[in-house]
Amino acid sequence: MATSQCPDRGGLQHDGAFQPGHDISDLIHHPTYSWHLIGWLVSLVCVAVVWIVTVVIIIRHVRHYWNPDTQRHKLRVLLYPPVYSTLAWFAYLRYDYSTTIMFFATVFEAFAVFNLYKCLQAYLQPFRDEAGDVKEPITTKVMYIYKLHVKSKWGMHYRIINDILVYQFPIWSVLDAFMSIFAELKGRYCEGSYSFKGAYVYLTIINFCSLSLILTALFAYLAVYHDEWRRGKISAHGMFWCVKGPIMFIFYFGEILLTILSTANVIQGTDGSHSADGIAWPAAAVKNGLYVIVVCGTMLVDVFLMARYFGPREDIKQHDSKLEGTKLSPWRALYDAYIAYIPEFFFGLLCCGYDSYKLAKKRVELRRRKKQEKQQTNVSMRQIS
Repeated sequence: MATSQCPDRGGLQHDGAFQPGHDISDLIHHPTYSWHLIGWLVSLVCVAVVWIVTVVIIIRHVRHYWNPDTQRHKLRVLLYPPVYSTLAWFAYLRYDYSTTIMFFATVFEAFAVFNLYKCLQAYLQPFRDEAGDVKEPITTKVMYIYKLHVKSKWGMHYRIINDILVYQFPIWSVLDAFMSIFAELKGRYCEGSYSFKGAYVYLTIINFCSLSLILTALFAYLAVYHDEWRRGKISAHGMFWCVKGPIMFIFYFGEILLTILSTANVIQGTDGSHSADGIAWPAAAVKNGLYVIVVCGTMLVDVFLMARYFGPREDIKQHDSKLEGTKLSPWRALYDAYIAYIPEFFFGLLCCGYDSYKLAKKRVELRRRKKQEKQQTNVSMRQIS
C-alpha cells in the first residue's frame, strides 16, 4: 500500500500496527464516528447479495445444462463478481495486505476475460463452419469512429491477430500481479503513488495500454461479426459489457481517480480523534476503503446484469424449441465448468502461441512468393523489351 516514502522498507505488510476496530456496538453509541464500520457493513451486504444471486444463477444453469460449449464459459464468468468482491472486502479488513489479496482477484478477472472471449467464439463457431474457406472481406466502423477493413473475417490472419490482442490482457494481468507482489517485497511498489521511483506508476501505464488494446480488439470483434450476432440472436454486446464494464469502471474510477485524489491530498488520513475506536487511519487505508466500496457496489450492479446476459434462459429456450440434445447431470456440469477449467485455459494459451507461429510462417512464405513473382515479372519485362 501507499506509504509516506518511496521506496519503503519492503515486505508484504505495511503499517503493521494499524488494526481497525469492528465493534458493531459503536454504530449505536457513536454512529457519526464509525464511518469505517458503515463502509465495511455496506460492502459486506453487497458481497452477500452478489453471492446469493450468483448461486441461484449457477443452480439454474447446472439443472439445465444443455449447451456445454457455451454454458461452461458462462458458469466460469459468473464467478467473477462474487469472488472479486469478496477478496476486495477482505482487503478492506487488512489493507496492509491488499496487494497480496488482490493478486487472486486479478487472476479471476483475467479468467473472466478469457472465458468471455471463448464464449463468444463458441457462439460464432457454427457460422465459421458454415463459411468454411470462403474469403469474405468486410469494412466496418468501430464505435462509429474508426474505419476497419478486414480482407477475410473468417481467415486465419484476423482470427490469430485478434486472439493475440485479447490473450495479452489475461497474461499481463497475471504477470502484473506477480510483479506487484515482488515489488512490494522489495519496497519498490509504492501503491497509490505516481512517483517514478516505484513500480506502481509503470505498471499502471502498462495496464492502461493493455486494457486499451483488448478494448479495441473486442470492439472490433463485435463490429466485424455484427450480422452473425443478429442472425443468431446473440447478446454479444451485453455479455461484453458485463465483463469489461466493471473492469473499466474499477480501473478508471477505483484506481486512477482515487490515486489522483490521494496524490492531490483530497483523500487524507485521520488522527483518530473522530473515530469511535480512537485509531488513526492512514490516507492509504482511507483510499483502500473507498476503493473496496467502489468494487463491491460495481459488482452488485454487475451481478444483476450477469443474470440477464449470462443466465440459462436463452439455453433453455433454445433447447425447448429444438427438443434435442443431451442434458448433463448437475455434478457432471460442475465438473465440466470448473474442474476442467485450468487445463483448458493453458491449452488455449498454447494454441494461441502455436497459431501465432503458423501465422508468422505463413506471412514469411507469402512475402517470399511475392518477391519471386516480382522478380519473374521484371525478367519477363526485360525479355520483352
